[in-house]
Order: sequence, then structure tokens, then C-alpha cells
Amino acid sequence: MAASLKLTALLPGFQQDIDALPDLATKKMALDMLVLIRDGKIAGVKLDSRVGTGDLDDCRKLYFDPDGSGKPRYRLVYRYTPDEIHAVAIEAVAVGRRANVDAYQRAIVNLGR
Repeated sequence: MAASLKLTALLPGFQQDIDALPDLATKKMALDMLVLIRDGKIAGVKLDSRVGTGDLDDCRKLYFDPDGSGKPRYRLVYRYTPDEIHAVAIEAVAVGRRANVDAYQRAIVNLGR
């Protein structure tokens, strides 16, 4: 992806996802991840459509954890707009815990699917 991407408005529900994170360090790291994605410094893994999570094939995931030890406990879900091929911006879809596919469930709700 080009380094000239913009960070568009957050999807409805994303602010509530941020607010639901447990502490300031986790909230800040989630937002810092968006900046790194926007600047082309990191990229997440493409998602797909699954029975357990729903259709997220236009989205990507990125794991993070301010703790830094063990498996990351959080996922950030985002997508390129208008699509990955013609991307001019990224859209923050959802953020939440990895456990119990929390972030994916939030993404489905935030996308209205």
C-alpha cells in the first residue's frame, strides 16, 4: 500500500470499542497502530468470510498488546477504502479482545452486517 493513505472517519461503534478497552495504554496503542497502517509501516492479515465470524473479507486484522509478553490479547480490524486495489484511505472498523472473537463480533456490528 502507498504511504499516502489517509485515515478516514471511524466507523460508528469504533469509539465505543476504544472506550471498552481496559486502560489508556491499550487505547493509545490501538490508535497508534492505525497511524502505522496509514503510513505504510505495518500491514495486517486479510480476513475472509467464516461461519463463526461472518463476512469480513473486505477487512484486515492486526494483533497488538501493550504488555508485549506472550500472545497479543487484542485485534484491530480495518479496511482500505474504496477497496484494496484503489486504496486512498483506511477505515477503522473495530477493536477488541482476541478472546471469543470479540473484535470480529464488534466488526460485524459496526459494519451493520
